[in-house]
Amino acid sequence: MNSANPPTKHHYIPAFYLKRWAGPDGKVTEFTKPHRRVVVKRIMPERTGYQERLYELKGYEPELAQQVEQKFFKAIDTWASDALDMLERHGHYAPWNSHSRSAWTRFILSLLLRCPEDIALFREWWHTDFGRTDEAAEARYRAARDSGNPETFAEFLNSRPLGLKERYQYQVFFSLIDHGSIGGEMNDMHWRVLQTPTEAPTLLTSDRPILRTSSIKGPQSHLVLPIGPRLLFIASPDADFLKQVLRADQVGLTKEVNRQVAEGAARFVYGVDDKQFRFVQNRLGKTPQPRLMERLIEMRMADAKR
Repeated sequence: MNSANPPTKHHYIPAFYLKRWAGPDGKVTEFTKPHRRVVVKRIMPERTGYQERLYELKGYEPELAQQVEQKFFKAIDTWASDALDMLERHGHYAPWNSHSRSAWTRFILSLLLRCPEDIALFREWWHTDFGRTDEAAEARYRAARDSGNPETFAEFLNSRPLGLKERYQYQVFFSLIDHGSIGGEMNDMHWRVLQTPTEAPTLLTSDRPILRTSSIKGPQSHLVLPIGPRLLFIASPDADFLKQVLRADQVGLTKEVNRQVAEGAARFVYGVDDKQFRFVQNRLGKTPQPRLMERLIEMRMADAKR
């Protein structure tokens, strides 16, 4: 698709990731609950886990409006695909370098921040916060204001073109995914890949696939991501905790991961087949996953009040 007609189907659960659950027909099993009952179907990974124009830049010409998807998320997903291939081949012993390790970290952070409700929440906060000023800023504006400009700095900011606001919005959004402190902590964690036993059910994934503790610091803090029907990525700063996990009952661990994945889903759960239909039916979306974006916005709002 050329730049004059850029793609508008924006995946928040990338197809390269979901393909790990695809069968010989190239399809994954999708569980969703459009009304009261769970519906199951086979579907190509490219045809699920997306929203039309999710990352579109409002106020831009059509050929430029999809830059966030084309230039930012496409790069993240391409590099992460290579990192996931390496995890599958080498497990614990993947030959990481600074680029590949950072690529996987960025992908993990993006999954925590790029879903539809994250973008909607961030956009709402940004456009509300964009015109917020303090007395010092207003005083500087009054001192430099031309006669034709709005009376207050807040009015001036709110009068800016939508495209400009959107561009600044995504610059801040990118800084969250590329957050040096959080990314550094993730890079410094111990990373393991657990292969589940054949007697365990296959791992599920979802449109909110990452399981995590409220903090990624301290004893037993961790982050978990199913990366295939039999592979589980686990990261923790606590090496002793990881040893305990790898020695734990793997069947029970798999079932617990599947429970949390299904209960934390927003719309979709995915698997290799429909054998766990009853399991998913009883749990899909039961306990919505707390979103990192909510926490980040709360922190920014608290900082603004100080």
